Amino acid sequence: MASLRDVAQRAGVSLATASRVTTGTDGVRPETRARVEEAMRDLLYVPPGRKPETGAIGLLVPELTNPIFPCLAQAMEARATEAGLATILCNTTAAAYREADYVHMLLDRRVDGMIFISCEMTHLAGDHDHYGKLVDEGARLVFVNGAIDGLDVPSVSVDERHAGVLSTRHLISLGHERIGFVAGPADYLPTREKAAGREEALRQAGLEPDGLVAHGDFTLEGGRRAARKLLQRDDRPTGLICSSDVIAIGVVQEARELGLRVPEDVSVVGFDGIEAASWVYPPLTTVEQPIDQIASTAVELLQTVIAEPRRSLPRVLFQPRLRQGGSTAPVR
Repeated sequence: MASLRDVAQRAGVSLATASRVTTGTDGVRPETRARVEEAMRDLLYVPPGRKPETGAIGLLVPELTNPIFPCLAQAMEARATEAGLATILCNTTAAAYREADYVHMLLDRRVDGMIFISCEMTHLAGDHDHYGKLVDEGARLVFVNGAIDGLDVPSVSVDERHAGVLSTRHLISLGHERIGFVAGPADYLPTREKAAGREEALRQAGLEPDGLVAHGDFTLEGGRRAARKLLQRDDRPTGLICSSDVIAIGVVQEARELGLRVPEDVSVVGFDGIEAASWVYPPLTTVEQPIDQIASTAVELLQTVIAEPRRSLPRVLFQPRLRQGGSTAPVR
């Protein structure tokens, strides 16, 4: 566990100076104070004498613009309220430093535990050292749709690989053979898992993966840009699976911009099962996450971790299911 002396050494100041910063005493130069506060965040050091536990938990989400994250957070907030827990919602903007800052704030407020929704560790090229520090400090955590090997932390996830299998098999059943993937960033774990599921389903059907993959951000515009690369090819795909419903909506918009009809000219399958998938025309065929089950299980696991911090808990993996909409049809 980090001590004040560790903070002082990391910041390159005396123990007395570090103490003045942690107690809020005046007389410390701003640049020195900033250096000490940065060391506190890096080491996840929280001054002693914190307030008693508050009956609150932290919910950390990577963004709020993608409807799936507010949807998950709202479901968890409802379950937490039923359990007598208040929630503090933190939008990390998918940045490791913002996540670490929020973690420090939550520790300082003595929350009972934290739930990380699609946390920064899903970014395979990112720095994940702060999770190990949290565990070493005795923080009580649950990961949702993102877990890291080597840490004994409970997690709740949807089977992303099976989502890739389901969506690809659906298009194969409709006669499609050129099935592309409008994917999220290549260095994110969910992207790789869905890609592996797509390849598995294609090979099982006797079809070789053909490189019809384009990457973009997890946004509407990211979906449009990636779809454009695939739909302007001479051997354009007749069916597309997508990393999210938001991306899929962008794909439908781009297809229309290029003069293609959905689903007559190209079929589109989303992922997540957000409510907005039924607002567009045609309504999306999507592979949906069991939101309520994920939320209930995550809160229940965190309650168990709070009550029995030494107990080792499992990683729970839920299976998604295909929800048929109007954006897929037999190949022409």
